[in-house]
Amino acid sequence: MILHIPHASTNTLNYEIKNKERELLRMTDHFTDDLYKHDEATRIVFGVSRLVCDVERFSNDAEEKMSRFGMGVCYTRDTEGEELKVVNDEDREYILNQYYHVHHKKLTDAVDKELDDYGTALIVDCHSFPQEAYYFNSDFNEQRPDICIGTDYFHTPKELVEKVKSFFLSKGYHVSVDKPYSGTMVPLKHYHKDKNVHSLMIEVNRKLYISEDGSRNEHYITLQNELTQLFDTL
Repeated sequence: MILHIPHASTNTLNYEIKNKERELLRMTDHFTDDLYKHDEATRIVFGVSRLVCDVERFSNDAEEKMSRFGMGVCYTRDTEGEELKVVNDEDREYILNQYYHVHHKKLTDAVDKELDDYGTALIVDCHSFPQEAYYFNSDFNEQRPDICIGTDYFHTPKELVEKVKSFFLSKGYHVSVDKPYSGTMVPLKHYHKDKNVHSLMIEVNRKLYISEDGSRNEHYITLQNELTQLFDTL
């Protein structure tokens, strides 16, 4: 099993970012590099903030639907739709070469190793999300679930979805599938090509484990233990 953790970092390198603390609080998947772990899993954790480079986006803005909000692979707009940072062509090329492509090679190599060792590979795409949606979210002004499971028609077996959904329901959580977030990470080398690569996204509502100021709350350890139990079953 491979745990892909792309949005846990608050490291913005040396880039000048407007309203930096507010945007980090809103956009970081806080503590997901600690919540999602298992002794027998390979963890691929991105060490740079998504405000600088979002490795879950397509590198070509023409293929990336979030680029119209200034939130493609290199963000230029914030959660209010205002300017976040200036990214010229030279900056973009540097970020892609130094961070984006390096990260994706690590993920691809991890998947290839699992395929070589076991004949199949399982990626769990590990995320969190805020209780309140922003203007660019598909569920703006709607009630959000506790847990969102993201799938891909080619790479996510139905029995895997049912197993994960049943687990969270048994813990008393409100669970949605592909709403408000859909899809899951698969390296381009294998994307819609190799059915032996399985992938599923887990999105956890941040209200379950952190307070409004971004600090861990009293339910944190419980959720962490539940996620470990889930990975035991997978």
